[in-house]
Order: sequence, then structure tokens, then C-alpha cells
Amino acid sequence: MRGSSTKHPIRTLAVAVTVAALATMMLAPSAGATTTATAKERRVKAERRAKSQRGAPYRTGGTTPKGFDCSGFTLWVFKKFGVKLPHQSERQYNLGKRSRYRRVWKRKALKPGDLVFHKTSSAKVGHAGMYIGGGKFISSTSSSGVRVDSLYDSYWGPRWVGGTRLPYTRAG
Repeated sequence: MRGSSTKHPIRTLAVAVTVAALATMMLAPSAGATTTATAKERRVKAERRAKSQRGAPYRTGGTTPKGFDCSGFTLWVFKKFGVKLPHQSERQYNLGKRSRYRRVWKRKALKPGDLVFHKTSSAKVGHAGMYIGGGKFISSTSSSGVRVDSLYDSYWGPRWVGGTRLPYTRAG
């Protein structure tokens, strides 16, 4: 049988490619499982990055750990991951109107990494933060800098406007 592969090199190559493709498909997880796990990983990374700034001071117009305003904080959290957010709470909120983003109306439907918005001034939206799970969110407040609060407490609860799920933290 010497030289059998040289008699039919195209057939041999086709068999090798088919075997390699089948092996790859059998070993790779399904696309849905990979996407879901990756989205969860991205939410965890965003949450870690946000929590790393607890105690950072408030600064009007601030977008760095030297001082954040609320939208500057969410902008900073996601910038590392290639997500470009506008530096204004209402403009961040309005991203939820775009097809790649998802508006989240019910607080119970939030997932870590979702942006959350509150009415704290005469504007429709005056404050932005990021949901971290357990009914809590992290944001930069003018009174205390970066801190964790409950979405349901006596101050934030009645001021709830809605949330936005970013394409970065969404599965699929």
C-alpha cells in the first residue's frame, strides 16, 4: 500500500479536514453556553471594577479615581471594556432606546452590570449608577463619593426611573 496517499492527495486532504472539523465541533461547547457564560463573566468584571472604587471622592465632571460624578463613574467602569458611554446621566439613560440596548423597567429584572437611573432633579434623569445584585447599586453621590446603596431605600426607592442593559453585559 506504499504511496496510497500520493495517489489520491485531494481525497486524503478532504478526509483530514473533515475529521478535524468534526473533532472541533465535538469538543467545543455550544454557542449559547459560551455566550451566556461570557456575558456573566463580563458582568462580574464590571462589578469588580466598580467596587474597586468604593470611597473614591465625588467631583463634578469627574471621570477618574481622583473624583467621579455619577455618569463619569459609570463611563469609567465600562471604558476599560471598550464600551463608550456619554458623560451625562440622561444621555446614558436614552441609550435604552437603541436596539442593541435593553430597557429594564422592573428592579427585580435587573442583572449585575445594568445601568440604573433615578430622578434627583428637575431633569427626567438626574443620577446614574450600576446594579450589583441583591437589590443594591453602586454610584458616585455628591454627599459621599462612590458608595453602595439599596434601590429600595427611602431616598432612592421613590426616585427610580429605570435601567438599561448594555450590549456588553447581554447574552446573545
